[in-house]
This record gives sequence, structure tokens and C-alpha cells, in this order.
Amino acid sequence: MLKARIIKSKHCNYCKFYLKVLHNQKYDFEVYDGDLAENQKELDEWGISAFPVIQIIDIKTDGSREKIFQFPYRAGGWAPRLIDGKIRELNRKEK
Repeated sequence: MLKARIIKSKHCNYCKFYLKVLHNQKYDFEVYDGDLAENQKELDEWGISAFPVIQIIDIKTDGSREKIFQFPYRAGGWAPRLIDGKIRELNRKEK
């Protein structure tokens, strides 16, 4: 199952605003904490140095998660409509 994941930092003002906007729109997404020390290796592998970052992830039946796509950094985030469009495109490619 493909789903949006928002990578945020507590030091990012854009993140607070963007997450609030998504929440107010009742958008379904996961949050990944970019401040946790145990997440730093993955952030480095993904090339993340600024927040927020939006990824499309595949949630496997065993509960594991795999990054499928990562939107390029954009200070204000990306519109839910654009994220959903990318999820639909990726789902079509899988079939």
C-alpha cells in the first residue's frame, strides 16, 4: 500500500505549518522524525538536509516500509493533490 510520509524537524517552522495544513485538510500521512539520532543514517542515505521532505512509501504486509519516491525539497511542501497524483501514477506503474 502506497502512502505519503512527511519527514519533519522540530526546528523547522515550515514543518509545523505544513503538518497543520495537512491535518486541517484531513490528509492521511505518516510522520518521520528527522531529529531522532537513530534516523540520521537513513536521512543521509536519502540525501536529506532540509525539511520538510515528502516521500511516497510502500507499506508491506509485514509492516516494513520502503521509500518508493522522494519529492525534491520545497520550503512550503507539496499540495496533497500533487502527492495523491504521484501515488496514483506509481500504482499504475506497478500493475
